[in-house]
Amino acid sequence: MFKQHIQGLVGIHTGYLIFSLLLFMAFFVGVLWWLFKADKNYFKDMEQKPFEN
Repeated sequence: MFKQHIQGLVGIHTGYLIFSLLLFMAFFVGVLWWLFKADKNYFKDMEQKPFEN
């Protein structure tokens, strides 16, 4: 069963697979970049938000 699905993906669907993988990786790298470049005070402010009235 698994073989049939893999064989069905070969051909025209390969472009979609590569595009979706690249899109996922770009999003993941973007979030990591934002995480390391973000201002540390932002995280401290967000950390205290639930306790503010």
